Amino acid sequence: MVLKIPNNLIHAAFFFVDIVGLSSPVMSTNTQTVKITMLNKIIGDCEAFKSVSKDEKLVLPTGDGMAIGFLNYLEGPLQLSKELHEKLKKYNEDQSEMDKIFIRIGCHSGNTFVVDDVNGNKNFWGPGFILAKRIMDIGNANHILMSSSVAESLLELSGDFKKIIHPLHDYKIKHGGCTFSLFYI
Repeated sequence: MVLKIPNNLIHAAFFFVDIVGLSSPVMSTNTQTVKITMLNKIIGDCEAFKSVSKDEKLVLPTGDGMAIGFLNYLEGPLQLSKELHEKLKKYNEDQSEMDKIFIRIGCHSGNTFVVDDVNGNKNFWGPGFILAKRIMDIGNANHILMSSSVAESLLELSGDFKKIIHPLHDYKIKHGGCTFSLFYI
């Protein structure tokens, strides 16, 4: 039997981010919109995002954040995470407490299907994308969390990553799924 790989199946390194506390009822919708707009602008200004061509990444807005799949750049989620944190730290220095942007990030590498949504736009579905979101959901403000598949692959690439990637805990994922190891930066 020959296994036929579907044309819409990709393997990508995913970066999943959202703004912590954005749905707070004490925050005006104007402030929420400004935070979303600023996060989009700051990510768009990151070299780790700009330096990868549109053909080598997939971007899916999620309302209060986004998912980015790097097709041929395993280090993409980590590089973007680090750069985004640096830029947000500088941005937050000049902001009132209510206007500061705090994020959480989840990174995972895996298979995902690219499917068209009802409007014909590209959307993602599959374990690579889903686990990146679930990892992000575990985090709190300023957390960068990653799965063992990403961490171990990066640690194999360069000893420099041993200085910044650290094991955290094992977690059981939603819906009775498997347990996975989590790492933090």
